[in-house]
Amino acid sequence: MGAVIAAAVLVTAWAVVPWPLARWAAATAAVFIGLGRLWSWLVSRSLAAAVETRVTRTFSGRRVDIRSTLENASPLPTGVLFVDDSSAGLETWGEPRQFTSLPPFTRTRFSYLVRGRERGEKLLGPLKVSGCDPTGLFPFVRRAESRAVIVYPPLRPVRGWSLDGVPSGERPWDPALTDDVSRFRSYREFSPGDALSRLSSAEWARRGLPHVRVYDRTVAKPTAVVVDLRAARYPLRLRWALVETAVETAASLVWQALGRGERVWLSVIDARPELMGPGVGWASARPFLERLALAAPDKQDKQDASAAAVLPPRSVRLLWVGPDVEAEGYDITHFPVEEGYGLS
Repeated sequence: MGAVIAAAVLVTAWAVVPWPLARWAAATAAVFIGLGRLWSWLVSRSLAAAVETRVTRTFSGRRVDIRSTLENASPLPTGVLFVDDSSAGLETWGEPRQFTSLPPFTRTRFSYLVRGRERGEKLLGPLKVSGCDPTGLFPFVRRAESRAVIVYPPLRPVRGWSLDGVPSGERPWDPALTDDVSRFRSYREFSPGDALSRLSSAEWARRGLPHVRVYDRTVAKPTAVVVDLRAARYPLRLRWALVETAVETAASLVWQALGRGERVWLSVIDARPELMGPGVGWASARPFLERLALAAPDKQDKQDASAAAVLPPRSVRLLWVGPDVEAEGYDITHFPVEEGYGLS
C-alpha cells in the first residue's frame, strides 16, 4: 500500500510541479518503482520451493537428510533470498535458515541433517522463502508444504533372544524357528549343549574330531508380539521410562522376528488398541514400527478388560511385553518390563 501511495505522489508531482528537474526526478522514481513492482511480480511467480519427501522415516538416534529444492524459472535473478525452515526441536546439522540467491533459470538444493531422540511424529516446516525487489518496496514470500519425520523406537538386543547355534546354558525360551531334519546343510564341530543325536560317527572318524549335523531352519509357529501400554499397570516412580522400555522391546522383537523369516503379528494395547498383521520379512516392518512410534499410552486409572481382547489367533506363539500377562490358551513367553529388568 505504501508503494502505491508513493507512486501516486510521484505521478502527481510530475504533473503539477513546474520545475523540469523535479519533474524529471519524479518521473524517474515512478518508473523505478514500476520496474521494481514488475521485477517482484515476475520473480515471485517463477520461484518454486518444493520438498523432496513428504514423510521421512528414521530410527531414534540416527541422522536423516532433509532436502528441499528451490527453482528460479524467470529470466531475472532473484536477488538475496532468505530460506527459513522449522526443525521441530530436532537436533540439526547444517543450516535450516540461510541466505541464498538464484541466477535466471537455475535450480538448487537446500538440505540439512536432523536427529530425533524421542519416538513419534515431528512436523517440519513449512519451508518459507522470502525476498524483495531492488527497491525494497515489494516483498514476496513462497512456501512449501510441511513435512513429517517419523522417529522409530531404537532397536536393541533383547534378553532371551537366541543367537545362531545352540547355547551352552539354559535357554530362556525356544525360538519359533526349528531345525528341519529333512533339509541337511553341512557339518560343524561339536559344541557344549549340542544334542548327542546329531553326532555323525562317519564325520567324526574322517576328521578326528566330533562333528554334528547342521540342518536348515524352518518356521515352527507364527509369532505375535503383544505390548501392554496401559500406564496404570506400571509403577508410578518409573512409569514413563518403563513404558518406553516396553515399546523399544516390542520394536526389537518385531524387527528380529521379521528378519528371521517368521510370520509376525503385532498387538498394541494402548489408548486405541489395535491388532496388525501378519507380516513376513523386513519389507513388512514399516507399518509395525510406525504403529509403535506413534503409540500413545492409555492413561486411564480404570482398566477396561476388553482392551486385552485385541489378541491374534490362538495358533500363534505369544511374546508378551509388559508387567503381567493377561492371556490364556497361548504358548506364552513373558518379557517382563518392571523395575530391575532391561532390554539387554
